Amino acid sequence: MNTPHRLIAVFLISCFCFAGLKAQWTDHFDDICSLSEWADIQVTEGWDIQSLEEHNISATYPGHFMMMPYTVSWYANWRGPLMYRMAEGDFVLTTHIRTTNRAEDDIPGSAYSLGGVMVRNPKSMTQGSDDWQSGEEDYVFLSIGRASNNHPSCPGCPAPHFEVKSTINSSSNLQVSSVDTNEVDIRMVRLDPYVLVLYRFPGQAWEVHHRYQRGDLEDTVQVGMVTYTDWNKVFTYEPAFHNSHVLNEDLEPDPSSNPGMPFSPDIITTYDFMELQNTSLPSAWTGLNLLNETDLPDEEILLHFGDTIPLPVPTDDATWLGRENQDWDDSDNWLSGSIPASSDTVRINSCACPEADCVLLPVGTTSISGLRVAPGAVLTIPVGALIQVDGPLVNDGTIIIDGELLVTDDTENAVTNRGEIDCRPGGTFTITE
Repeated sequence: MNTPHRLIAVFLISCFCFAGLKAQWTDHFDDICSLSEWADIQVTEGWDIQSLEEHNISATYPGHFMMMPYTVSWYANWRGPLMYRMAEGDFVLTTHIRTTNRAEDDIPGSAYSLGGVMVRNPKSMTQGSDDWQSGEEDYVFLSIGRASNNHPSCPGCPAPHFEVKSTINSSSNLQVSSVDTNEVDIRMVRLDPYVLVLYRFPGQAWEVHHRYQRGDLEDTVQVGMVTYTDWNKVFTYEPAFHNSHVLNEDLEPDPSSNPGMPFSPDIITTYDFMELQNTSLPSAWTGLNLLNETDLPDEEILLHFGDTIPLPVPTDDATWLGRENQDWDDSDNWLSGSIPASSDTVRINSCACPEADCVLLPVGTTSISGLRVAPGAVLTIPVGALIQVDGPLVNDGTIIIDGELLVTDDTENAVTNRGEIDCRPGGTFTITE
């Protein structure tokens, strides 16, 4: 089929709703423009600051959410950064975390430099300092990195550390423990009114870290990623000032109780994925006190919420990020770090944000085994370029054809178009079965 004209086609599909099914999501952090899908409490609560010196999805580390904070912390009334989504009811929240120092050659270097996952009560505030009141922080988190070698819960224990923290009305109860690695799978299981905190080190089995009874947590909570660093300097500021200002060398005047102490933020936290699944209390646990290990041994928790819940599998597609430029032949633009082979199915991600470039096909022939163009993505096929897709084409974005697009697929749905295919004068779009 030759179509030397503009072709716009939209196909409708039926949707079915299932009563009682709660929303679930998985983010593999392989789309630069998906950062907008994560809320930032510094924005939603109206603080008008950014205590993360850098944070992005797949721009610095392909396939990862990256956070590098300025001097900041989560403790009592001190409020740090949280990138979050909302979760309702009972759920299982799972992620993989790795922390390093800023030089990326060791574990974090300054006191209480950790990254983790948090479950937090949302606040109704939208005007930052004007709305803020002390005593209103309610959350649970587990984080990994460097805490302190002299905390009463673990005197003399060497880094790296876990820090687990339960905060009620801004009263924080934390425990520190030594670990042997700087990366971990963390799983939070919310079975109202309980929160079960699990972890798994690389190559090892899941373990139960802590159990909390948190009936004060609302039915709908914030769940997401936290990171913090440089507690010794943080502690020299009042919480109200800390929460409303970026703490770095640009601060002038500096109301620190020790203005001569240098700022020493030293952590980079990365996340491979974040997944939320809905769940419910196992019927056999009805009426049990989940804090009581006699009533509910760790083994029983792990039977339901350990290896029986697999980690999400990342895509096999050759995935366009557009983190460097428009060049298809630049390997840095691809999630895998390599240019797609003819045997690959290719996914073109969105370029609807300033951080991502759209893709421009090179002149000559490019062969692939399938093509998926995501919403917000733009694929341009210039004059002199031919892309041969030996498999299905699914388009939810925009394909601009000045050259040639050839789809060779013998299935009924060789082309599914829910976006725009702009076949310009002189361009050719051919489907062969």
